[in-house]
Amino acid sequence: MSEVRLQATGIGSFFDEAAEAARRIDCGDLDEQPAEIAFESMDLLLKVLTPNRWRLLRALKGEGPTSIRQLSQKLQRDYRGVHTDVSALLDVGLVEKNTAGAICVRWDRIVAEMNLTEAA
Repeated sequence: MSEVRLQATGIGSFFDEAAEAARRIDCGDLDEQPAEIAFESMDLLLKVLTPNRWRLLRALKGEGPTSIRQLSQKLQRDYRGVHTDVSALLDVGLVEKNTAGAICVRWDRIVAEMNLTEAA
């Protein structure tokens, strides 16, 4: 199963994790690591992953690769709004375009990690 983990992390944590990944690679550990998408803050994560975008992801996963027009019809939403949402999800890597240009979700599972003690 393909999985991506979403997390809110400060810039310091981001660089600490990148340094740790570099150390693992330098030591010869080339094992595949879980996919992660880091956001600067929980506010930003929630701004990107709105309820409409979550419904879009679920519909897209069920539908399979499709066009924005077909997706907007399935969701019974305005094309422009769906296009805006798809663009935002493309920007963060939650959806992608396949070689035919269709929009698709490669993840079977999206895990959002929320830390109440994370600084605002």
